[in-house]
Amino acid sequence: MIAAGQFFHISPDWCGEERLAQIFRQNGYQVLGHEKGALAADILMAHAQGSRPLQDHSGITLFTGLHRVDSFWRPPLEAWRAFAFLDQQFPQARFILTTRDPDGWMLDRMTRDGGVIARCYAHHLDQPEEALLRIWRRDWLDHLAAVEAYFGSDPRLIRVDIDRETPAQFCQRLDQVLPTPLDQRPKAQGWVPGLKQSLEQQLAATMDRPRAMPPSDDPELAEDIAAYCLKGVAPEGGTLNGVSGLYCVWDGDESVVNRDGRALPYAIGTPPGGGGLVAMLQPNPDFKRARAEGVINDILRLGRSDPVRIDMQDARRMGLPDGPSLGVPVLCYNRREAARNVVLWPLPGLHEIGAPGQPQAECGDHIPFDAKQDRLVWRGHISGSAVPHDQFGRQPSHQILDQLRDAGDDHAAQMAAFERLCDVPRFAFIRRWMDHPDFDIGLVIAWRYRDLASHPLLAPFTRPRVGADYFQRFRYQLTLAGYDHGSNFIGAINSQSVLLKEEDGWEVYYLGRFKPWQHYIPVQLHCLDLEDKLAWARANPERCKQMSAAARAEVVRLANPAARRAFLGHILDGLATAGR
Repeated sequence: MIAAGQFFHISPDWCGEERLAQIFRQNGYQVLGHEKGALAADILMAHAQGSRPLQDHSGITLFTGLHRVDSFWRPPLEAWRAFAFLDQQFPQARFILTTRDPDGWMLDRMTRDGGVIARCYAHHLDQPEEALLRIWRRDWLDHLAAVEAYFGSDPRLIRVDIDRETPAQFCQRLDQVLPTPLDQRPKAQGWVPGLKQSLEQQLAATMDRPRAMPPSDDPELAEDIAAYCLKGVAPEGGTLNGVSGLYCVWDGDESVVNRDGRALPYAIGTPPGGGGLVAMLQPNPDFKRARAEGVINDILRLGRSDPVRIDMQDARRMGLPDGPSLGVPVLCYNRREAARNVVLWPLPGLHEIGAPGQPQAECGDHIPFDAKQDRLVWRGHISGSAVPHDQFGRQPSHQILDQLRDAGDDHAAQMAAFERLCDVPRFAFIRRWMDHPDFDIGLVIAWRYRDLASHPLLAPFTRPRVGADYFQRFRYQLTLAGYDHGSNFIGAINSQSVLLKEEDGWEVYYLGRFKPWQHYIPVQLHCLDLEDKLAWARANPERCKQMSAAARAEVVRLANPAARRAFLGHILDGLATAGR
């Protein structure tokens, strides 16, 4: 139970929340700020469900950072708009409204932290970033008017113009309402943290961010992608063989349940301030759990409420002719070529237009093919499963890396893990080709296993992380399967290099648009003919340039938000026709 004397900061991001939190903390008061968006989710889920928020946070004096705007593929959550709901739940609380010049606030929103806030709003509102300034200004003025209309002269509302009032001056006013005076006053005069880069640098970075194409009709693309994604749909009996623990069912209304029919911690409602229905998942340390939330929000943004089955786990090997049947259509982001009832859908958090390495309006590679190094380049994690053989079955590489870490100084245990790691195709590829003079390849160890980058058994194969501009130096880029389709495919093919693609049998939503020998050079599974294909590419530079140009043209078409909305709608139509 939250006691009286609590304060809620009801202003958006970049309105002094960090300084406000510092003032309270320095003087011994408990503060809860942002919590990676969990505070906003807690409040807005309670609002949607008609329950009491913040039940696990007794003893807190100040709640600030009531927003989630730093995850571009998840809807922005603006719990600072829920002041009326918070007042009803906590009638003795006080509310702090910090205001500033709208132009400066919007500039911070547009440029800070790599523009993640702008990307978040643009994606969810289905608007170009250029339209956000008008929308933000309107929403900010609406919020101020709503606060004034609700509180009027109520002294529980504390207004702070952070352009005119210093933190020290605010502390003097705050002394009048706090039980204990503020002995510690911030020395800083400003409310907003300083820039890490110059304004010119931040503005330049803003202009260089990946963009979507202007929306336009592209019925051929939309229909073709939808047909590809719906390939193999044939409901036959309702069996769910092969689905993962991420499988869930949304009824198109308020219910999301797992395979056993147990309700999952979702809330679907319209947050204060309007803007349409939003699906919200209770914060979970397993980031993959939020993928289904993303699918539901994709559907809601279309203005639809189609019931769907969702399984956004990696490496979906279900629905194959030689295995147990999958009797109903399930939305997944990947499948094997011959799978039945595995319906492709873009992976939330990866497959958005303008996301890193995904479709965008322009190719960022300005180095002509002929000016590039005549070598092949690849970097990647140790990803995928060790192939089964002898007494060993298929084993995920992350389990083997855990075994290597757990081995400590036990040499025999280290070697056992290393030998099994050699059965992972990506690692086998690195060991086979690492010293080849025509290749610039190496492992970039995932953050989770960064301590293993210096392990004596792995260090010879690791290389530093590099940016897209590094790969653009080379004529030939390579994509390899991991647990499923190689995630660097679009980033590599959207260049003036030519792509060599391992034909691994995996499919994702866009792959039907790219054909071997038209858009890329196919390479046999496990790169058995890689040298031969590289030799062909070197002997046929004009064909390579033609394939590269054709591939870039396809990527641009994929960056069309109107076409994306159309093919997602067609997929839902196809499911409805099939009876789901």
